[in-house]
Amino acid sequence: MRFLILLFFAAAPLAAQSRPEIDRIIFDGANEIGPDRLRGAIQSQETPWGVWKWLYQNVSENIGNPPQYHDPVLLESDLWSLRRFYEDQGFYSAKVDAAVQTVDGDVRITFHIAEGVRSTIDKITIRGIESLPNRVQQQIIDDALINTGDPFVYPNVAAEFRRLIGIFSNNGFVNVQTKAKTATPKDGGTKFDVLFDFDLGKEHRFGNVEVVQDTSSVEVIDPDIVTRHIDFQSGDVYSVLKKQESEKLLNRLGIFDATRIENAGVDSSDRVVLIPMRVTVRTRAYQELTPEIGFNDEDYAFNVLAGLGYSHRNFFGGARNFNTLLRFSVRSIQDARIYRLFSKDGLQDSSLVSKVELTTQITQPYFFSNKVSLTGSLSWILDKQKDYYLPIIRSKVGVTAQTALFTRLFVDWNLEWIDPTSVSTQQDTSIRNFERQFNSILTTTLQRDDRDDIFMPSYGTLHSITVEEAGFLPHAFGGLFGTRLPYAQYLKLILTGQWYWDPGAPRGALWAARVRVGAADRYGRSQAPIPITRTFFAGGSGSIRGWKARELGAVPKPSEGGNALLETSLEDRIALFQNAGEFLFMDLQKLSLVVFADAGNIWTDRKRMRISEVAVASGFGIRYVTVAGPIRLDFGMKMYDPVAPLNRRWVTSKRFFGETFSGGVIHLGIGHAF
Repeated sequence: MRFLILLFFAAAPLAAQSRPEIDRIIFDGANEIGPDRLRGAIQSQETPWGVWKWLYQNVSENIGNPPQYHDPVLLESDLWSLRRFYEDQGFYSAKVDAAVQTVDGDVRITFHIAEGVRSTIDKITIRGIESLPNRVQQQIIDDALINTGDPFVYPNVAAEFRRLIGIFSNNGFVNVQTKAKTATPKDGGTKFDVLFDFDLGKEHRFGNVEVVQDTSSVEVIDPDIVTRHIDFQSGDVYSVLKKQESEKLLNRLGIFDATRIENAGVDSSDRVVLIPMRVTVRTRAYQELTPEIGFNDEDYAFNVLAGLGYSHRNFFGGARNFNTLLRFSVRSIQDARIYRLFSKDGLQDSSLVSKVELTTQITQPYFFSNKVSLTGSLSWILDKQKDYYLPIIRSKVGVTAQTALFTRLFVDWNLEWIDPTSVSTQQDTSIRNFERQFNSILTTTLQRDDRDDIFMPSYGTLHSITVEEAGFLPHAFGGLFGTRLPYAQYLKLILTGQWYWDPGAPRGALWAARVRVGAADRYGRSQAPIPITRTFFAGGSGSIRGWKARELGAVPKPSEGGNALLETSLEDRIALFQNAGEFLFMDLQKLSLVVFADAGNIWTDRKRMRISEVAVASGFGIRYVTVAGPIRLDFGMKMYDPVAPLNRRWVTSKRFFGETFSGGVIHLGIGHAF
């Protein structure tokens, strides 16, 4: 055995033995700036673990990491880089030195740092902006990145300069001349006066707008559709941001393969410069028939699906979108006896979880403005769960409005007919009174989303608040359309927050956190319970991952949902192979590791929420980025199970491999969990 171990590591090149590897890098005296940021400022790096070196040298350079050797020349460069880095951070009196110590054939590098006094900003002066409108001058003041008293950090000063240039370019001044951009030290370099002096030049405005259709376009488009969906008109103050947002608005219509908005020259006068604009578009086929076979993670579960869709992207003109979709999906495909679905008692089979859906939808993208769209849809759905099946007929009218740069408002009115039917056995009783309902449901959501990417966010936040009301219209008018079916009266509130940030770790780590809280309460003389389509569920790939979908709850039957919800999650997303190449069929740069912790539950009522009933799960997973988004594979384990016997709830009271690990749940889906 000992011989085999020696042979295993003998594969390393003999030439490397004469060059010591860097065992550890220490930053002594770094108090104001953390070691992770300092490591990013130098080229010398600690040598990786032995297994990574062996993989690199014996399997593939794209998998492992190479040894990191000590280079005296590189160390001198690192000393200069650290001194310059400290200067940029305002430490002009900082002293940096290095000591190299040999330990068991390797070297340990210690950077000794005396940071000294950090310089601050004493005064900020911006000249040349007197001719700007008051609102723009106020924006310059309110959104400043640097303020008096802040540490003098050169990158922050440079970022403030770029912000000012951006404000000018979005308010008609695109040829600004910088007369001065200085930072003057005083009081022995402990304070700085910052000066920005600009010559704004002439004001620029949008000129005539010309729509050009690419010669490879499949369909002919009405130019009025294009001009209605851009954010500027001839004579408006020129804005680079409006130009960029207009391209996004055109791309969202779905009828173009490509769009491009560019300046088409200059028409100058004594006071104003007009910039004619050329909008080039390439249309795609308006009509499309799309078969689909694949999977999704709807309802936080892995579903295999098949369907057929038809869409018309310019239905009766105006870029109006018409589409209809027929889809069939099966969730518990490994347990289900699918052939029984088509038998006489197929819907009574408790092993089958599936859904059939037929939906027709029309979207009017321009509804009073290009920032507001109107959607109408009609759906027939048969949702088969283990304990019940649920026919649904739903009509919906919805309005979506872009109220600000990162803020959207959604208002939906649903008319929903449901007829739930229990398939429980005699031994399995339900607390829910299954009965036919016809509900009028009004839902309003206000959402602010400044994430840099919807599918793969690396920074930013998402905040939303949803208020839902049901029952007012039928109560006020004595039923809907003359029907006497029971209806529910309730109010529902959902608060959601998601945060993404980079902790500055050297190996490409990213942190993500989520909190979701909701509650629904009946009011008045509600004739029916809150419909099962509007209750909360817990467990599954996007919820508490130690449980399967709809199998967690401080309620008698989790599959029937609850009226109060708490969900929290924290993820550490780690890029395993940065700057790596391909191995076999995989691009290793697209592979990442996720370590997560989830906590939460559902309750029958918000007044029954208890800390002792909050379930906790943790686990790990992998992500592989594709054109459709990252494919997600997670393994979740129960850390605290609130429904277990009192002395068996925590993971510490169970055998890890025999109970906790073996009872873990595998989740597969598309996209991140949040």
